[in-house]
Amino acid sequence: MKAVLIQSEERFESFRSKLEEYNVEYVVLDFEDQAWIDFDYSGFDFLIFYSSFEFSSHHPLALYRVYDNLMHIHGLSPELLIYPDPALICYYNDKYRQHLFLRSRGFPIPRTVPLLSAGAVDLAHKELGYPMVVKNRYGAGGGAVFLVRSRAELKSYYKLSRLDFMHPGAARYLFNILKKRMFYYNLIRERRMTYPFLSPPLLAQEYITTDRDLKTVVGDGRVIEGHWRLQASRDQWKVNIDGGGIGQWSFIPEDAVELSERLARELGAGWINLDLMPSERGFLISEFSPVWHHYAFREKPTFVYKDDYNIDPPLAVSLDLERVIVESLMKRRTEAGRTTSRGAV
Repeated sequence: MKAVLIQSEERFESFRSKLEEYNVEYVVLDFEDQAWIDFDYSGFDFLIFYSSFEFSSHHPLALYRVYDNLMHIHGLSPELLIYPDPALICYYNDKYRQHLFLRSRGFPIPRTVPLLSAGAVDLAHKELGYPMVVKNRYGAGGGAVFLVRSRAELKSYYKLSRLDFMHPGAARYLFNILKKRMFYYNLIRERRMTYPFLSPPLLAQEYITTDRDLKTVVGDGRVIEGHWRLQASRDQWKVNIDGGGIGQWSFIPEDAVELSERLARELGAGWINLDLMPSERGFLISEFSPVWHHYAFREKPTFVYKDDYNIDPPLAVSLDLERVIVESLMKRRTEAGRTTSRGAV
């Protein structure tokens, strides 16, 4: 088999090693060079690009390599298998597009009001109450997600998304960005500017009181991995692992498995990662993505592995992201080849 491996900031060497381990011939391209534009992708079986954010995750430019570059390649060579899955690229890191799909298909989601206008701000105020969660349209890893406790705060975030800075809330927002030590680290050391603006429409969402959420990964039609993210302390309201949450691999309820696999089917997705929230109404889908990150098996000593974990394959396999992706692409290409051969006969 032959593969194209796109240079990436994260996981590039591990994907390269995995391709070599499986004796896959590969070519390396880089989206920072011009060669990928005129490259002949015919004759190649699959392409891998592990996207990361050159800018902060809620910066619109964090998306262009996936939205523009990968979809251009997919349009030129629709037979080329691609990770991340082209079926999901239009939803990548875009909470508004995800919301529209989930809402229109009747999936269980938290009560949400897209802030499309000043009238929508009033609607969110009346229907959701406080505290409520306000999410930027773009973002990952819990970035640009705010806990809002008053109508004044809600209006401020809405105005910020409309580039209206003539109000006290704008000054507080910008001051909070500037006072963070990480802002200066990224600016000076990493040379990455935190994106100071918000992108409309913001999503106002009900605040669900819980000490955990659930992440699942669906591959080739079935859940192959799932884990809980737990609060590390009572004052932590986001449970993202990189934000201090604790991972726990324990029993995954069947209704969460069924919901995850149903979403993958309706999207036509080969691979998808979901964030699920337990509630009195059952599991609710918070967001989903064609790309995910998790730590390797037993990589962090604070993580919890319980004996009642009930998902196959074993965690040592399913937490090897490069292995499951490469094996899946090779399997799908082989099966597609068999189908073509039968059709020719």
